[in-house]
Amino acid sequence: MSKKFEMVGNILLYLLVFIISQFFASYIAMFVFFILNAKEIGFADIIYIQTQVEKFISQYTPAIYIVSFILSTIGYFTIFRLKKKNIYKEGGFLKIPFYKIFVLVFTGVAANIVVDFLLNYIRHNVDLEHTFIKYNTLIESILSSNNVILLLLSTGILYPFLEEVIFRGFIFNELRKNVSITKAIGIQAFLFGFLHLDPVQGTYAFLLGLFLAYIYLWTGSIWAPVALHVGVNSYAVMASKFPQFSLNGTLYLVLSVFVLIIGTAIIYKTRPEQN
Repeated sequence: MSKKFEMVGNILLYLLVFIISQFFASYIAMFVFFILNAKEIGFADIIYIQTQVEKFISQYTPAIYIVSFILSTIGYFTIFRLKKKNIYKEGGFLKIPFYKIFVLVFTGVAANIVVDFLLNYIRHNVDLEHTFIKYNTLIESILSSNNVILLLLSTGILYPFLEEVIFRGFIFNELRKNVSITKAIGIQAFLFGFLHLDPVQGTYAFLLGLFLAYIYLWTGSIWAPVALHVGVNSYAVMASKFPQFSLNGTLYLVLSVFVLIIGTAIIYKTRPEQN
């Protein structure tokens, strides 16, 4: 029982570092906003100020993500240093062949295209208009920055890396020391989905979390789900900023389903025996 209490405490600690880092980064952005706009907002009403703060935060989301990434990294290194544990071992940082990274990035792109199609189908055929309006507003806010390079770096690469290390690395590895693999996969996916807060994005994140956990199990390395997650997010960034390159249509959907199946099969078939 004491081991399970320790497990719960560790998981809460990992989540707390992640959440607090996000809050600190957001508050830093708000502080910068008020410093830069002190004269303009001096006599403005609260609604106007709130609107301007939201616009500012949306525009500088990449910078907020990068600051949050840095703060989280410092926090986790500090925790594992105090625990006298190897953060690289606890996070599952093992080498895998480059071809698997290549396969997984494209599998992630394909997964994004398939999910976009499914979400569009649900939006047009199920009465969830209000839910999807909130989801679309959220995604537009995240991807609203005009700095494509920073957006790709933060949302496309750094945050997928951070989320994988936290959820498939620290949390999943902590869980599977104390509960069955099935329960560990389900719990980490639930936490991953829950922290996205939005019902649509949370459901998508939960299902993605299940898939990413199996990818991690089949390779034994955190770099595998990181590569897939980077493929998912990076395509979302590029498709939003360069819609002319967005792979829409039935042909691309069929090709994406094919790539998703083949990519998953390659990773499964080449899994190490001990996994």
